[in-house]
Amino acid sequence: MTEHDPQGPEVFATDVEAAAVTDRAPTLVESPRGKLALVRHGEQVVAIDAWCPHLDGPLWEGSSAGGEIACPWHRWRYSLDTGRCTWAPAGDAEEAAETSIEVHSTALDDRGCVQVLLGPR
Repeated sequence: MTEHDPQGPEVFATDVEAAAVTDRAPTLVESPRGKLALVRHGEQVVAIDAWCPHLDGPLWEGSSAGGEIACPWHRWRYSLDTGRCTWAPAGDAEEAAETSIEVHSTALDDRGCVQVLLGPR
């Protein structure tokens, strides 16, 4: 279910309770814009691209720590604040500098379920 306020972001309502999202195991959801991974980031939950832009590794199978998510395939890391790549193997440094993922803010509904605030396309 989605709502759209022309003055604000598109809201994608999930049935995932925020309490069920852990900092070690992202939760995969299907949004109107494709797959997203819900990730615990401190006291908050953020929604990120489900696929690593490096070689399409499944970020929802990655691990998060220290404000970053790591792709399970090649260990590229992305900031959960900015989406920018924060680490890649030395040979990939130039590509990594230009690589990022989308990070979407979230809110909770009255049931404690995550609502993803999808920004402009």
